[in-house]
Amino acid sequence: MTGKTETRMREIRSRTRQYRKWYETRRLFSLTLCSLFLFAAIGVLFRSVQTPGAAAVAGGYGAVLLRDGAGAYVVVGIAAFAAGVALTVICIRLKKKKS
Repeated sequence: MTGKTETRMREIRSRTRQYRKWYETRRLFSLTLCSLFLFAAIGVLFRSVQTPGAAAVAGGYGAVLLRDGAGAYVVVGIAAFAAGVALTVICIRLKKKKS
């Protein structure tokens, strides 16, 4: 190869690395933002479901889930599980694409 061709090839490789790094950084930022959004949403759901401690445990029940309103806890648990599964699947697919 001539000197100009080698210089051009180095420039192409350098730009390719820059574009890949930018793309990976953008995708990582997007995943981080989605994770934070899901974390905040789950926090808001817990805040709306939460009841005061002593008032929630009445009549000898040892857990809040044995009282009325257990459905909200189940929904929050299923939503958190589904979010975790979705995030895991996305990360695995991204890793496979990278390889």
